[in-house]
Amino acid sequence: MRRLVVVGTGTGVGKTYVTAALARAIRRTHPEHLVFALKPIESGVVEGTASDAALLEAASSFPCAPAPHPLYAFPDPVSPHLAARRAGAGPIDVERVAKWLRDWEEDMASHVMSRMAWCLIETAGAVFSPLSSTALNFDLARALDPAIWVLVGHDGLGILHDLRVTLEAMARRGRDPDYVVLSAAREPDASTGSNAAELAELGIARSAATLRAGGGDLDAFVRTLTSASLGTQP
Repeated sequence: MRRLVVVGTGTGVGKTYVTAALARAIRRTHPEHLVFALKPIESGVVEGTASDAALLEAASSFPCAPAPHPLYAFPDPVSPHLAARRAGAGPIDVERVAKWLRDWEEDMASHVMSRMAWCLIETAGAVFSPLSSTALNFDLARALDPAIWVLVGHDGLGILHDLRVTLEAMARRGRDPDYVVLSAAREPDASTGSNAAELAELGIARSAATLRAGGGDLDAFVRTLTSASLGTQP
């Protein structure tokens, strides 16, 4: 099973929107593949409302998420480390998350069999948001390697700064994202639609795709993604 980890330049940049769209695009462009989208850690989980994890399950090939899902769920919509503390839970354990995923992948082997399968994992918050006093989302993504890393940024004001500093910080830690995707999940502003070109012009990054609010798809990006992963031409 191929893993794809979705990280973000900030909170609320559209990671769930992109992860669900990626799951649907893989299913649409490669119906012979199985795809599962998971969110192991989630804050702001309120009973009676749809969680991000539930939205990702709905975008998957069929409901077969590990239990519990999310592994860590907290009611307060704050940084995961603070949400855990307020809930009276112990610190979030990155290795426990990695084992939770590996065990589920082993259990899924009988369902997957010879079919190509994808596991999309959305992190909670920004790539450098703390999960505990000693671990960041970056550390969780590292624990889930080997994986494809997709960095999501908002297609709006501030992304030129946010993406530059995020990429520089990731490079200092020795792991760049494999792809950058922009998301217009928020209300558009005067820069929306122009940021991909500006990022390239300034030499900050080349966006692999931009997902528009209320329309558009990631089919072309998924064809590139799957072709690179399988070693074939798109």
